[in-house]
Amino acid sequence: MEDWRRIDIDVYYPESRISEEELKPYAKPVSLEEIQIKAQQIRSLLSKGSFIDALAYAIDEPPFGGDAQTKELHLKSVVDILTAVKQSEISSIVKQLTIDQQDILVKYLYKAMGSKIGQQQGGIILSWFDKTVEITGNGPIVRYISDRNTV
Repeated sequence: MEDWRRIDIDVYYPESRISEEELKPYAKPVSLEEIQIKAQQIRSLLSKGSFIDALAYAIDEPPFGGDAQTKELHLKSVVDILTAVKQSEISSIVKQLTIDQQDILVKYLYKAMGSKIGQQQGGIILSWFDKTVEITGNGPIVRYISDRNTV
């Protein structure tokens, strides 16, 4: 009984096993057409100069249930918003967002840092990240790490 740590207890309790599908959080399916319409509305808000409204609209209902192409299109819309805002306005915009919106913004900032679209605008993305963490603290980072919903 010296190898008691090597015993596979799942053999004895198969009903306690959890599959990968059970671990995935539920997310409403989102189609590419819905995100294309949303992207047009975001561009319309940007052309009016309404950056806070465009950002809030973009991150209110992110496409958690979308496929990779849908999520990439939405990320491009969010990055377009972030690049349109002047550096001096970032802090005031982040302060106007709700806590949930700030959390989702941090998700998009991390996603942008890892994507080709965001890497082309690296300085702007890092500036947004710096201002967001300065205002919100480390809470959104911890929630980003622990949340299984991906943008």
